[in-house]
This record gives sequence, structure tokens and C-alpha cells, in this order.
Amino acid sequence: MKHKILLQHQGENATTSPDPVAEVVSQNGPVVTARSGGKEFTVNLTDQHTCCMNAGWDMLTTVDKYAVGEVELPDWMTCAEYLRHQVEFKYYVGFGGQLNWPRQWFFRLISLGEFARYAAIKLLNVKKFRSAFRMSLRSQLEAWLNDPNPKYQSPFSPRQWEALLDGHTCLAAKRTATHLYWSR
Repeated sequence: MKHKILLQHQGENATTSPDPVAEVVSQNGPVVTARSGGKEFTVNLTDQHTCCMNAGWDMLTTVDKYAVGEVELPDWMTCAEYLRHQVEFKYYVGFGGQLNWPRQWFFRLISLGEFARYAAIKLLNVKKFRSAFRMSLRSQLEAWLNDPNPKYQSPFSPRQWEALLDGHTCLAAKRTATHLYWSR
């Protein structure tokens, strides 16, 4: 489901991307009413603020302080919850997490480290396995994700993680995470 969110430019450079700060409740022309933390407030989209051109050029310029954007969220995630977990959500989706996966899966997967989360999400996205071992890892992962009170903090033993986190997987995870970090 798509939600409208208020974006605020908070950086010191004009090239800094705006941050999601609130859920848009209503919009009447340039006047936007937004809600964050249970409080409603009004902003004007024509407001501007002064900042530097970019990191290498200190010339001052003015940029729009606010903008309205859209974000697609799973049915189980509220806009307020998205605002609290926006970074985790960005990496979850960027690594291949699906919007139709259950809520519990999201919170369990974000509790894993970066490389482990990447490998687990990739394993969940495999449609057809060529290896019985990887198929058993997938079953074990799903059982851990679906268990309301898992016995262990991790779905795999250290040796299973070692087999799953080969050099290629770790390098792909690092590249994807770096790309996500620098993207809007």
C-alpha cells in the first residue's frame, strides 16, 4: 500500500537527500498537515533554507525545505512504524525482502547482521534448489522465522553460517549495502 510522507531537507549541502519525517495527513496546495509521534503540525512546501552547494563547493544556495513523497509499505506496516524503521526497511527491500512476507519475518531478519541478513533473504528468494543442503537451510530458516518463540537467536549454527557466507556472498552483500547507503 502506498503512503504519502513528508520529506525534510536537513543536510548542510544542497545535494543531501531529504529525510522522511512524518506521515502526510492532508494537503491543500502548498500547505501540508503531517503527523509524527502522535502530534500534528503544518508546513508550507514553499519554505526554503540556505545550505552549501555540495561537499566540495561552499557557495551558499537555497533549496526547498520540504517535499511530499510516496513510499510503498506492506499492509501490516503503519507509516509511523516505517518512520521508526526506515533505514532497516530500506536495506530489507534493497536486499530482496518482499512486501508480502509476514511482519515477524521482517523483525527477525533485521535482527541479523548485514551479511547474514543478505544471505538469509537471498535464500528465501530462491525458487528452485539444485542442492539438498541449501534446501534444508531454507526450511530451517523458515521454521526459525515462523516460530513465535525461537529457541535460538540465530537460525543457523556457526558452521552452517560459514557454509552460507562464502566470499562471493559477503562481497555481494557489501556491494549492495554500499549502493543502498549512497542511494536515495
